[in-house]
Amino acid sequence: MSLNSNFFKILYRLTLPGGLLVLISVMLIKTGALADPDSPLVRYLPVGVFAIGLGLSGFFRRSRLFFAILTLALADLMVTWVAPTVPDNAGHAMVNAAALLLPINLLVMAFVRERGIVSPAGRKRLAIGAVQIIVVGILCLPVAAQAAGFLERPFVPAIFSGWSRLSQPALLGFVLCAAVMTVLLIRRYRAVESSLFWALISSFIAFRMGSGHSLAGIFFATGGLAMIVAAIETSYSMAYLDELTQLPSRRALNEALLKLPETFTLAMLDVDHFKKFNDTFGHESGDQALRMVASRLARIAGGGKAYRYGGEEFAVVFPNKPAEEVFVYLDRMRKIIEQSTFVVRGKDRRRGVRGAGRGGKKETSVTVSIGVASSSDDYPAPAEVLRIADQALYKAKARGRNCTVTAKNGKTIRPVETGMRILSMS
Repeated sequence: MSLNSNFFKILYRLTLPGGLLVLISVMLIKTGALADPDSPLVRYLPVGVFAIGLGLSGFFRRSRLFFAILTLALADLMVTWVAPTVPDNAGHAMVNAAALLLPINLLVMAFVRERGIVSPAGRKRLAIGAVQIIVVGILCLPVAAQAAGFLERPFVPAIFSGWSRLSQPALLGFVLCAAVMTVLLIRRYRAVESSLFWALISSFIAFRMGSGHSLAGIFFATGGLAMIVAAIETSYSMAYLDELTQLPSRRALNEALLKLPETFTLAMLDVDHFKKFNDTFGHESGDQALRMVASRLARIAGGGKAYRYGGEEFAVVFPNKPAEEVFVYLDRMRKIIEQSTFVVRGKDRRRGVRGAGRGGKKETSVTVSIGVASSSDDYPAPAEVLRIADQALYKAKARGRNCTVTAKNGKTIRPVETGMRILSMS
């Protein structure tokens, strides 16, 4: 992958879709559409966004998004509704505490797993949130004024933080959490982590506006909108992307087959002796092998697109291409997979058996068998072509595996084998 391609890929991960939402919010405020702080739309838009976000994340069972949106809603409540109605010292302490706790909570949500909302883990998270609210309430009391003072104690010259209008501890929290989230997104894009990052950015803008500023709620709502988009995106991914390999799933394949032109080629690919591999190295290593194969197939040339068909089987679709044209790409991919090695750990080491030591690690590889079939006058339907490709795959297995077999018009096989273990059917 070229340097420019990597740059634009990282740029996409860091800017879309959350960055676009923040930009739209700024433009709507600048143009006057959301500039009136007394407008019911401005004051109650965050309430609607948070309600929709909590409902969608609960419906799709996205607990991380649910608790992150709840955190934003509480921050908005404190900053735009409660802080202006209490004495100045209490309001100041409330905003400082919220500005310090919010980035920490969002960062935690970037690392925890989906554990349910009403599950024991979900109830524990609710309890932790309740404790934080109680702590913020205590810090607002006159007797806790000294403790509240630590929330805004400077540790560097004010010239470095004055622009932010945040206390230095809160600013440090935002900067550190943003840095960690940026690293996460550069390494791998995930919709939830991206929404958390942009919720952090939009919340920073909201806190910078200060307590009582109605437009601050617009930016808290923008963070909520980013999470709503993430909830929809993750639900789509669950339906159309395979969770293990990140390739399009069988449902996506079925829809792609309906849109194929008259000429197309389908390939079925199976990992050789996969059950034996699982028995030898364990299911975790088996998953690792599938991810490796999927990562190679995702970069197949010739205009092909790979799909996870199920188990250890994959499918590759080549629109507008005959089998003779795509054969070279498929067999080249077979060789690439054969030559790709990865490190697995023996089952004894994985289970913590003593004495396994470094010998528990082993470098290994897998091979694949491929069956190929193209559309024809006799077999124009994608489902029929897929069946013929599957038959060619079984012929490849019967011929010793680690080979590519092309079926022509679904006729009976008469294999022709070369020194490269390439078979054809005629």
